Amino acid sequence: MFVLVVRFRVTKGKERELEELFKKARVNAHKEEKNLLIYDLHHKIDDSAEILLYERYRDRKDWEVTHRSKPYIKELLAELPKYIEGDVILEEYELVEFD
Repeated sequence: MFVLVVRFRVTKGKERELEELFKKARVNAHKEEKNLLIYDLHHKIDDSAEILLYERYRDRKDWEVTHRSKPYIKELLAELPKYIEGDVILEEYELVEFD
């Protein structure tokens, strides 16, 4: 399984707008992408401007080829700079699966 963790800081006062943007993408992604298992947005407990997006796919190709080519994701990525400040950090992981 492929896991992507995305971290960034939302501009103060734009938290709800950002949530709506991700909500729209999440609804579409879960409808259309059968190999997308988790697509969750999180706020840091002591700093709600710190955001973590956790995504899990059956394999890296599902993210790299399928997910990134969808129009709702392209729209999200085009709009995202309006809502964030600083860098976006992408971290890729492989899930450790226990029998």
